[in-house]
Amino acid sequence: MTYYEKEFPDPDLSEVFAIYGETELTADVFLPSEKKQNGAGIILVHGGGWNAGDRNQFLWHAHRLALHGYVACTISYRLSQVAVFPAALIDCQSAVVWFRKNADRFKISVDKIGAIGSSAGGHLVACLGVFGQEHDGVSAKVNCVVDVHGVHDFVYLENNYEKTKNKRAHFLGGTIEEIEEVYVQASPALHVDKNSSPMYIVHDPFDETVPYDQSLILANALMKNERPVTFIPSPNSGHGFFYNPQNDWTQKLWPSVMQWLDNQLLGIDTVGLIDSGD
Repeated sequence: MTYYEKEFPDPDLSEVFAIYGETELTADVFLPSEKKQNGAGIILVHGGGWNAGDRNQFLWHAHRLALHGYVACTISYRLSQVAVFPAALIDCQSAVVWFRKNADRFKISVDKIGAIGSSAGGHLVACLGVFGQEHDGVSAKVNCVVDVHGVHDFVYLENNYEKTKNKRAHFLGGTIEEIEEVYVQASPALHVDKNSSPMYIVHDPFDETVPYDQSLILANALMKNERPVTFIPSPNSGHGFFYNPQNDWTQKLWPSVMQWLDNQLLGIDTVGLIDSGD
């Protein structure tokens, strides 16, 4: 098996981290070998317009992160047809809290937890890096974020971009005329401050699903607040490219993502290193 083939083993464990009525939210966890364990963890959040997709989209990535030494879990959250915002964000925050509460069991540090997301998942992980809520006295904020093609300013999007308007209204629970405060609340770029987590942002300038300026807005907000940000344009990558390990842009960016995570969470430089687990 070559590194970028889509094959991967089953997760080492699948665990329910939250229950809402009859809805169970699950984390599929990949564990590193004892030899490779680096003491850090990564949560992966799938996209799908907040109303589709599932945690299986990031199984390949979670497995490869575990080969590199991370405890990696890909999570489910309530989709918009089940519950509107902020339900999905609360679910992702609950996963972070669950991860931290189980830090000893997973042999990770509570201050070495990152998050990766794409599209709707990019929006949610950006929120995890900006909002500082606590659940049960445990921080729900991650220490760094990899955000691919995320939505970051719903107010700007609503005023400038008609496409996916109905999907956004369905996720947020109404139109901007009805609930403008929710559109503001759900926009991570509007809440960036000097405590926001470092971010690695990727966006296709020709993205037809989420416009490129959404990531420019977030990157500029981070820079204005003197927060670390790496911004990578990915021309012609296509909106959902990151789920496919055989995509040229995925293969180009993945070593850079790993290096950036190592630098942010471990304080080490691993230029060009991909660990096959051998």
